[in-house]
Amino acid sequence: MTNTLDEKEIEQFSKLSNKWWDLSGPFSALHKMSNVRIEFIKQNATRIFKKDKKNVNFLNGINCLDIGCGGGILSEKLKRLGANVTGIDASKSSIEIAQEHAKKSRLEINYKCITTSKLLEIKEQKALNKFDLVIASEVIEHVYDRKTFLSDISNLCRPGGLVVFTTINNSFLGILFGKYFAEDILKILPVGTHEVEKFVSPGNLAIEAEMHGIILDNFTGFSPTFRFKNIIHKEFGNFKLSSNMQINYGAAGIKL
Repeated sequence: MTNTLDEKEIEQFSKLSNKWWDLSGPFSALHKMSNVRIEFIKQNATRIFKKDKKNVNFLNGINCLDIGCGGGILSEKLKRLGANVTGIDASKSSIEIAQEHAKKSRLEINYKCITTSKLLEIKEQKALNKFDLVIASEVIEHVYDRKTFLSDISNLCRPGGLVVFTTINNSFLGILFGKYFAEDILKILPVGTHEVEKFVSPGNLAIEAEMHGIILDNFTGFSPTFRFKNIIHKEFGNFKLSSNMQINYGAAGIKL
């Protein structure tokens, strides 16, 4: 199996692993984006799984894979919605932070330090069930072999299951805010966190995903609400769902 991840990026995230739950640290944007990410997942789970999103245990009975889970920010929110969550990441130190935080929060989440390719290999060898819901949130922009990564995701998701991506557009504004504003102006992210060559537009992501049996048919923008004080205090503003996908966006659809 091919490793789709960049070892340099794994090392970079490992160095930051003790900052995952620092609300004003380098992962503050992920914390502030959590509510819109969850709302986007809810919208699509409603239409694919016919779930009532008003239910507290909205994802009860859903086997979910959170790829690139890091310190567990999204995994914990998914677990609180009732999902059976497996969170995977190639950074051992990030997984250790995730496990420690879940234990403190009294949440049972199956965390593994493993790549998608290796997980797929194990599942095929043991004939294990595939996932109902596969999420790659703020991950695909760090993958150097997108073709293999999408193939892995497709093979890890059951037919009729839901696949969700959130990422950064390779548009002018996506590059400006996702790369230069975050790294060089606000200096919230270390320089080199993102490589603009790995950013992908909604259209190209849909085309590439379809080649692997994933039909992305729902797209939504995650628009940051920057104010002057955010620049002064070097922090991200909140995010809201919108039709503007020029910076961050979510893409979701069914696995055939």
